[in-house]
Amino acid sequence: MKIKDERLTLQGLKNIRIAFGFQTLCILGILVYDGIVKGITHITDNPLWLVVIGTGVILAFLNLRISLDVEETKKNKNKREASYVQKIILALAIGVIFGLITYLSPGGTLEQALIIGGVLSACFLLSYSVVHYLRKQRSEDDD
Repeated sequence: MKIKDERLTLQGLKNIRIAFGFQTLCILGILVYDGIVKGITHITDNPLWLVVIGTGVILAFLNLRISLDVEETKKNKNKREASYVQKIILALAIGVIFGLITYLSPGGTLEQALIIGGVLSACFLLSYSVVHYLRKQRSEDDD
């Protein structure tokens, strides 16, 4: 059965938000307890850690469209925006910088530097690509 009343739909979304917040706090509580009892290094060994990290990433990407809408309403249309190629170069530069920092740090290896640099470049490139796609889709819808 589909709810057609907007007030009830909004209340349902508020209830889901409260339940999600409670669930996240409980998972974080379990992780903190695990860190206190077994040591801080055991937090990342717990599968709940992956749930928290995955949830945060998914929530951030889902909120990109909302933040893009807010930015579009506040943004001045005459303001020049960086091109997609510039954003790719920026993502690669961030990866190289953090890779060098990792490599030059005490105990840093080339393998660690490549992994950290590659992961950071991929994360920034993915987020830039999603925002670029959403903006492109928005401009096509406006035309």
